[in-house]
Amino acid sequence: MRAMRPDALAPVARLGRRLGIVAFAVLVASVTATWSLQILDQVFWTEGPPSDVSCRDGLLELERAITRARTAAAFEARGERAALARFRGALEPEWERRDAVARACREDALGRAALSEIDALRYAEEHAVRYEAGAVAAQRRRAEAILRELRGSP
Repeated sequence: MRAMRPDALAPVARLGRRLGIVAFAVLVASVTATWSLQILDQVFWTEGPPSDVSCRDGLLELERAITRARTAAAFEARGERAALARFRGALEPEWERRDAVARACREDALGRAALSEIDALRYAEEHAVRYEAGAVAAQRRRAEAILRELRGSP
């Protein structure tokens, strides 16, 4: 078998290299385009589940969920992460419908102002949970241990 001359191999190698680059570029571009379209669909065109909630009823439900979440997190003795998880879990299912409440309050100036205040309250309460969990968790554990001993429980 005869070896090909180096000058005859150069055009074939260049063509192969170019085809490899084009194939790679098409693969990367198609994956990027697919993922970008999925993100854009979620951000701009997907609406939440339909909800027949009124503005005022929805606002009151959100506020009750914050109160319930604050109470649930206050009794968590396993630290900040557990307290935050309990707080966020106790906000549901009302906070899943927060966007529906916002849509219901779109035409109500007082409702929009109340929703803004409720959002601020939620984040302030979440911040307080973080602070209290770190500062108070050890104290709660000590108090629970003493109370168990007083009750005669092991």
